[in-house]
Amino acid sequence: MNVVAFLNTLGLGGTEKAACRWAAGLKARGLDVSVLTLKDGPRRAQLESHGVPVRVVEANAAAIANTLRELAPEIIHAHAPGHAHEGDVLGEALTLLPKKIPVVQTNIFGQLYNSKENNWTDFRLFISWTSCVQAARRVFRPLDENFFQRASVAVYPLDPVEPCSPGECQKFRRELGVREDEVLFGRLSRPDPNKWTDLPLAAFRRALKQQRNLKLLLREPPAEVAEQLRRSPDAAHFIMLPATGSPEALRLTLSALDVVLHTSRMGESFGYGIAEPMNLGRPVVTHSVPWLDQAQIELVSHGECGFVASTPAAMARALLQLAADAALRERMGRAAQTHIRRLADAEVSTDRLERVLQSVLAGRDNPFAAADLARARETASYLDAHQLGHSFGEFFALGPAHLRVRIHQWRRRARTG
Repeated sequence: MNVVAFLNTLGLGGTEKAACRWAAGLKARGLDVSVLTLKDGPRRAQLESHGVPVRVVEANAAAIANTLRELAPEIIHAHAPGHAHEGDVLGEALTLLPKKIPVVQTNIFGQLYNSKENNWTDFRLFISWTSCVQAARRVFRPLDENFFQRASVAVYPLDPVEPCSPGECQKFRRELGVREDEVLFGRLSRPDPNKWTDLPLAAFRRALKQQRNLKLLLREPPAEVAEQLRRSPDAAHFIMLPATGSPEALRLTLSALDVVLHTSRMGESFGYGIAEPMNLGRPVVTHSVPWLDQAQIELVSHGECGFVASTPAAMARALLQLAADAALRERMGRAAQTHIRRLADAEVSTDRLERVLQSVLAGRDNPFAAADLARARETASYLDAHQLGHSFGEFFALGPAHLRVRIHQWRRRARTG
């Protein structure tokens, strides 16, 4: 099978990470795989190291069509956000070819707001079960046999990675000035305004008032946040590290943490920033964003792999519970590792992608439809049980905004039909 993976850029984000892992995985299985992108980036070296050729092309239909004629793929695996974007030029390019090439789309954000892509998309894969459920709900489509006829899920792939040795972690913690009796929390994310929230800081400071042997490591916080923390009276409890593109530096940092805090204004449609510390056996405390993406609730099974806590008070309670109990941290860390390696198993994910590519090429429907429907309904029930919090305080903080967004989605659906 000759497959072209089409994506907008080869940057360092989760979309590109998953696209490259899938491309390399399909290549290793004997498929003829190449990548077509509108913008070059650091992931190119990774692809080429696995023998996957990369073509960078201008974002115009004629150039893309010419490249597709050269590559002559039997099928295209496109990565798209589910709303209008630069990569929509692919649809125009396909009309310039003598024969339509089938397209399997990986839907990055669980959105079905780009109706024109229906003209060239033959099948959709969502990147988590929660993202799949939310995609249907956002446009008020029932989760039924019809929905899964031409849609399925291939969870973003994750290969097992072991943490650094205890000796390496202890040495790193000493270099950071962390005492043996101190509990080290960490928040690692890009300083993107859409990603950053002050919830971890507010929760940490509440917890710090009750237990003083706590420190919070922040890698690449927004510049204004870093400056405020340096000037604050409790500055000694914060450790700030610069950004790094080194996988080994990130592995060492995550391995040295006792607990990871992960929050985002937008939530997550998958969330490598959660999956990777779980893969290293670290418990995670995250929050609910019921008006946006919610895969973090699927990844962090509440009370098993960590906690979902969505107000400063609730998150502070979670931090104190974990800080006071090393055995609990160890138990939740093991559960987190087991859970994420099962959920995001790279070989299982690639199997599902390959089976879907084969089915679409053969003109068949979703080969997993019956099982997908059952799994999606289970996910929907779990989401409903946890997304509005676990206390009255969380419910009153989350519920009104969630209701407003659902009303907006209903009005949008009514306008567009």
